[in-house]
Amino acid sequence: MFRRLLAIVAILLLALAAVLAWEQLDQPLRVVRVEGPLSVAEQQAVREVVSSVASGGLLSMDLDAVCAKILALSWPREVRLRRVWPHSLIISVDREALVASWGRDGYLTSAGKIVHLPDVAADLPVLDAQLSSPRQAMELYQMLQKQLDGGGLRIQELTENALGEWQLTLAGGLTVVLGNDFLTERLNRFLTVYRQVLQEEPQSGVHADARYGNGVAVSRSPSLLALEGASSMTENDESSEYGFGQ
Repeated sequence: MFRRLLAIVAILLLALAAVLAWEQLDQPLRVVRVEGPLSVAEQQAVREVVSSVASGGLLSMDLDAVCAKILALSWPREVRLRRVWPHSLIISVDREALVASWGRDGYLTSAGKIVHLPDVAADLPVLDAQLSSPRQAMELYQMLQKQLDGGGLRIQELTENALGEWQLTLAGGLTVVLGNDFLTERLNRFLTVYRQVLQEEPQSGVHADARYGNGVAVSRSPSLLALEGASSMTENDESSEYGFGQ
């Protein structure tokens, strides 16, 4: 009986020692260090998430919950968390690779996923579609840009209007109307005209309409694009049509 009592007391003492040790080790979180190629605003966004969900001490903190909240920001691709006793939490964040801006609603990854940043990402092409999904717009952008790569051209903006017609603007300022079907064929016709006629000319303010059946209309006046679908031009427009024989 006495031995059993001693065993119970020993177990209770060990449990008490474990509780005291846990309380000693479970220190309040005081330092949050964010690592990775992030902007100051992105680092601050991560710290604010940690402040909003972290509770208890360093050891009792639910790291899975913290990780899930950080991933919910949309732009982190991978998050790794590490406790450093007595007071620190180290957070490593890999950000999604951004390919384009998505209208006024965020940014797009190569897979067409929309992400939202706490600050502005510069030097990205702009995609904006009124009918197509972000993924469809991204797939079209990648297809058209691949066609343009051979000529050293870069898409600055790709937009779709309410009729489903696509228009792209190149980095030099030249705009190309492609319409809503046969987009790659029409872009190829434009590239033929570009290489033969436009390549050595200033690009800003030049508009090309590739919706014709076997040619491309080029205008240096904005009036051509002011009338969607118009096939005639005013006498004041400096314009040309380039056709291709069948």
